[in-house]
Amino acid sequence: MKRRSAKDIEAHVSTEPSEIFAVMKRSRALGGRELPYPFTEDMLTLLKKGNPLRQSFYFIERGSSYAFFTVYVNRMNLFTFGKAKLFMKIKTVAFPCSLSCGGYVTNDLPMMLEYIKTIKGCKLVLNIPEETKIKGMASGETLPTCKLTLLPQHSSIEAYIKSLRSPYRRRLMLAMRKCSGIRVQQTEGGVTDIHSLYLQTYERSDYKLERLEKVFFDEADGHRLVFFSGDEPVGFVLLKKNGDELVFMLCGMDYTYDTADLYYFMLLKIVDYAIAHGCRVIDFGQTSEKTKLRFGAVLEKRYFCAHHSNPLLNIAAIAGKSILEYKYDFPDFHVFKG
Repeated sequence: MKRRSAKDIEAHVSTEPSEIFAVMKRSRALGGRELPYPFTEDMLTLLKKGNPLRQSFYFIERGSSYAFFTVYVNRMNLFTFGKAKLFMKIKTVAFPCSLSCGGYVTNDLPMMLEYIKTIKGCKLVLNIPEETKIKGMASGETLPTCKLTLLPQHSSIEAYIKSLRSPYRRRLMLAMRKCSGIRVQQTEGGVTDIHSLYLQTYERSDYKLERLEKVFFDEADGHRLVFFSGDEPVGFVLLKKNGDELVFMLCGMDYTYDTADLYYFMLLKIVDYAIAHGCRVIDFGQTSEKTKLRFGAVLEKRYFCAHHSNPLLNIAAIAGKSILEYKYDFPDFHVFKG
């Protein structure tokens, strides 16, 4: 584990989560508090095995200010959301399995971002929940996340469907008819091989950040709903209940099937699961925004900050920040009656 200081900040850096968690237990700034889900030692240790990209874990503090963040290195297109292409090695500050939360926990975001500027190379901080401008860093919008707040009258999945306006209710009923032969089963990790389904969806993704290994799906602490046609799995969702929120972590589908109806059906079963387990909010995650909005979800903006230690490249990133941004313009869906 490395220990260094920059701008009066004491920093601990390690490739092993256990070393950083040991430091945090002694931290005065944290005062014995544990980090919130999903920043647990078990989860990050599993992702160290399940995410093949090189990962580092940072804990920094200055007085009562602190920050924990994860960094993984990937060769990717810096202009993912634009037409330009510039592939380079990027140190990405993000949670290592594409959740819509940021890859950090802090009580002083500007301090954390100023420290990240001191790290050599190209750095990209994703999924910041509020617009943040730091001198010398490019910033802008990235993929928003979709969140559905269940209403008091949603006491059952039948009540939820009944509360929808007719166009959205008809679309769901169509998906339910098309998937009438699909059997849904909650399974334990490793019982059914869902990794191949995940890989099919990953390969069709427009925004590839990391590709997880089978061990993650076998050992992850979550709820697996697997969708079977006969004896063959054709889809799955991996969910995690976090208090009164249900987090849609990952999914996968067999693309030899009609995945449009199957995806609607899978999202409907997530809503059903949330209602049955007393969840008030569903974090549907990022991508496929239009489909999730038709379920009554709303968009929550997410932002990025980027910096390169090469001054010329950093100036270019700041000047061209518009082609780093994710641009979207979705219609206003009025999903629920009244």
